[in-house]
Amino acid sequence: MKKRDEKKERKEIFGALAMIMQIGLSMMTCMGISFAIGYYVDQALGTKFWVLIMLVIGIMASIRSLFILTGKIASTEDDQKNISKGDSDEGSKKDTL
Repeated sequence: MKKRDEKKERKEIFGALAMIMQIGLSMMTCMGISFAIGYYVDQALGTKFWVLIMLVIGIMASIRSLFILTGKIASTEDDQKNISKGDSDEGSKKDTL
């Protein structure tokens, strides 16, 4: 294997690890913040159900952030494939009104 191939492979591995860490941190942040808000609201009001409600909201927010992060990956990979194939829209005629 050439040095260029090894460097490219290392770069791809580090990119994948960075994305995994980013997804994990964003999910934990969403759930943690919503849990903390629910806990403090419960403490202030003397109730016991806000933690559960806010945790469900945090889980939904973390799933949304997961879709956003993975959607950006898919769109950038598709864009790079289209550019490498020469399918970019640059220089093409566009309809003008």
